[in-house]
Amino acid sequence: MNWLKQARTIVGTEGPVLLVVICGLLLGELGMRLVENRLSKDVAHLKSFEKIAADLNPYDADPGMRVLFLGNSMTRYGIDPFVFQQEFCKQSDRPIRSVKMNPDNTALADWDYAYRNFFSEEGRHPDVLVIGFEGGHLRDRPSNHPDRLARYYCDSDDWLRLMRFDLPSFEDRASFLVSSLSTMYSNRDRLQRRVLDAVIPEYRDSSQQLNRRQTSLAERTLPPPTYHRLKEFIDLVKSENVRLVLVAMPIAEKYELDPGLLELLKQEHVELVDARQVPGIVPEMFPDGIHMTEDASKLYTAYVADHLAGDASQMSGGPETEPSQTPAPQTGARQASAAQR
Repeated sequence: MNWLKQARTIVGTEGPVLLVVICGLLLGELGMRLVENRLSKDVAHLKSFEKIAADLNPYDADPGMRVLFLGNSMTRYGIDPFVFQQEFCKQSDRPIRSVKMNPDNTALADWDYAYRNFFSEEGRHPDVLVIGFEGGHLRDRPSNHPDRLARYYCDSDDWLRLMRFDLPSFEDRASFLVSSLSTMYSNRDRLQRRVLDAVIPEYRDSSQQLNRRQTSLAERTLPPPTYHRLKEFIDLVKSENVRLVLVAMPIAEKYELDPGLLELLKQEHVELVDARQVPGIVPEMFPDGIHMTEDASKLYTAYVADHLAGDASQMSGGPETEPSQTPAPQTGARQASAAQR
């Protein structure tokens, strides 16, 4: 009975402390849920996924051609919806509705779940799916933020896929489960960043630059990339008769497209728009090396709109031609600028 007496002693002395800790955690969780949308623009965007998907497929009107732009903050800064609508309508009389889904610091691992759970499984298929990418965004690799997958993207139906691609260890899976239950835990990195922003000058810019350098160095030592997840994603989109357009986006530094990726896209007849060098966009238009200025965004958006508008009849069910790696159709000033290059 000594163990029982010891247990009672521990509960008697440590119980109040544990109760205070538990109450503190519960209050912290409640407070986080109340201010979650104000934590960052990205959190508010993540919580709007359902509305974005519904806006693309309204039940009360004919939406015309539905275009979904899927990507990360590069797409958020790169695609100007007003310019896209304006440029597209100059070349096509078909009604068009477009939306953007662009969570920060994401890649195919995250976009896959976003598309599956908010569009594919809900029967909200776009007519055109435009994915903007650069570098290694499309290669096989786990999500950078499984905690956000748990909180904002996934449900129990994704468990097998998560274990296959994104949660290789027991620790990863345990953390994922906690994140699915706790807003405070799933956003702990954002809380940390907010605190450090307040106490360390220019912390965010410096940390982003360091992360990009570390990622670049790490990619040099990685084995040759594979694209199993991309292949499955392409198969899914094809089965839903959705036109998939991949756009290699411009950044300050030039980059090469992986030959393995190009071979897969050729085999699968996936359209690739090479927008790495858009006429008029120069390195100085990327203040942080990655995200475009407003002027660059207008040029890039017009470039993409030219391409989609040029193929509008094909998207609406015309005879299919084999997709290829091509620049957007160019007219007027764009043709002159391209000729000078």
